[in-house]
Amino acid sequence: MMEENKGIMNYSLLSLMDFDILSQTPASTVSLNTKHNIVLKRASTKRRSAPEPHDIRKEVRILSGLEHPGIVTILDTFTDNNANLAYYMPYLPIALIELLETPAFSPHPFTVSLRPQRDLAKEERFFTVARSIILQALFALSYLHANHIAHRDIKPENFLLTEDGYIKLIDFGIAYEATDEPDPTDIWPEPRDRLYFEISTGGYRAPELLFGSRNYDPFAVDRWSFGATLASFFTPLRLVSPDDDLEDDFSQQEVQNEPFIVPCHLNLTSPDTHWSRDTLYDSSRSEIGLAWSIFKIHGTPNEDTWPEWKSLPQSQTLVFNDVIGKGLVKEALPHLTPEEEGKGEGSRPTPTIVDLMSRFLRYPYRARLPFADALAHPWFTKTEIVLIPPGYQSVLEQHWDSAHSSFEADEHPRLGVEEVWAPTIEERAVAKAAMENQMVETWKGKTMAEWLADLVGIRPAPNGNP
Repeated sequence: MMEENKGIMNYSLLSLMDFDILSQTPASTVSLNTKHNIVLKRASTKRRSAPEPHDIRKEVRILSGLEHPGIVTILDTFTDNNANLAYYMPYLPIALIELLETPAFSPHPFTVSLRPQRDLAKEERFFTVARSIILQALFALSYLHANHIAHRDIKPENFLLTEDGYIKLIDFGIAYEATDEPDPTDIWPEPRDRLYFEISTGGYRAPELLFGSRNYDPFAVDRWSFGATLASFFTPLRLVSPDDDLEDDFSQQEVQNEPFIVPCHLNLTSPDTHWSRDTLYDSSRSEIGLAWSIFKIHGTPNEDTWPEWKSLPQSQTLVFNDVIGKGLVKEALPHLTPEEEGKGEGSRPTPTIVDLMSRFLRYPYRARLPFADALAHPWFTKTEIVLIPPGYQSVLEQHWDSAHSSFEADEHPRLGVEEVWAPTIEERAVAKAAMENQMVETWKGKTMAEWLADLVGIRPAPNGNP
């Protein structure tokens, strides 16, 4: 297969990703003097072999039109004799989910003590690395939305990290492009009023998707999914084993008020025993179970708390118990530290991660915080430093203003059930100036890449990608 396109011969194929979908777009050319490691993604352009709504043509077209350091780059494309479309992208060694499932990546020490002593140095390291990752992700997502594109499958598995600490958003197979008319070359065109709701993954799915909506806001779906992704920095780490038959019975139903959970029934002798990060919302018990998991945290929806609720096609087919949600509390997010637990009253934000998270995880679509506005949240400016990978300062300079010129910045809440914070022009300017002063490429003598290497044990390869 490598011989089908001579332009890619300066690369070493490390991974082949076979999908049942592929895309078609003018091929880019590659001409480099040194070899780089790459990954190939390949899928069919034939409808009978392309499961809805995955669309490789649309994926390649969208990615080919994007240029941002936080979004994966297409190196080259080709179509084979079986009508499969393929594209090459740089090999990225670290998935965010791998970092999240590393016990060392926590503000808390791993201990069996019921009252462990706080390790302030560990807390500082965790939040320094986490803040860098979250900020980079927000810059990428705000750029994406400013270009009228919704990803629709945001989750930790779809963020990868380069060896020098850049975060990259991948997998645009079910992305949505807001245009007047669908592109005629798309495998699965989506008119604005007939969107697929079979999108997103597990516990990261927005609640409207669970009730059959086909005219939802795809950009609001991204905001919810990102809020659930933020929560995964603080949900329990659970030791699991695929050999354990009891594991599925216990799942996330066990008490979740400890940072590290080692189930008493676990087979610790299995070589496949590993740490897994719980999701904030439990999708292991079907879509109905996922909906109930969401309601237990945010409350059972009604017309007052979610004006769009009754308009969802399947919202009235089941009757759920009426519960008052417990909120984003330490019980569900045990890796929080005391300073990060509070959230603001009314519309004014407070400089905590829970406050930032809560502004994405709201029922009403228009109440969910736009990514561009999130960049000005005080959680980013309260710290003395923001650790960045080399050269990232230019991202702030190039993309800050364009992010805030997004079409979503002109949207206004259609409801009054929750006060919605939107930073003023002055607040945005203050946040930008603060961020410019805070950005550093080394912290305590180490770069972002070196801190990541300490956490996940991956060192730059001799022929690694830049």
